[in-house]
Amino acid sequence: MIRTFNEQIEAFWRSAKGKSSQKLREELDELLAQRPAGDAVVLFQRASLHDYLGEEAQAVEPYRAAIATGLDPEKLDEARIQLASTLRNLGETGQAVQLLQLIQASSHVYRDAQAFLALALHDAGDHQQALRVALQTLAPTLSLYGRPVHDYAKELAGTI
Repeated sequence: MIRTFNEQIEAFWRSAKGKSSQKLREELDELLAQRPAGDAVVLFQRASLHDYLGEEAQAVEPYRAAIATGLDPEKLDEARIQLASTLRNLGETGQAVQLLQLIQASSHVYRDAQAFLALALHDAGDHQQALRVALQTLAPTLSLYGRPVHDYAKELAGTI
């Protein structure tokens, strides 16, 4: 069975749990050898592995390089979220907020980005804005009280 590169990457991540860091590096290196070394996808996957292994500081530059090199729009927003999460973990909450605010409502990961934005805002000390973002993101999913929750969230920001 011939699988596409993306399918192979997805399979790699599905099977990652419980493997040693050395084994993961070897398997990912083997997969990434199919692409040019400076390829945006290669950079993104390497950064993702650093993150997965708890090596946040080592993930920052490959994420930035992947974003600068040109990921497709779907992966670009995923890279922004992952870089923002990494920066937040490293105490760079302002940079995290800026990255997350670049993700448009039309993105397939917009709600995910809003969750990370709420965390970054909270860590930055802007608790009211963090709660507003979280509630406004949650409101459309509520079965009965979405409108009032959305309105209360707007009141938190003083926008009503």
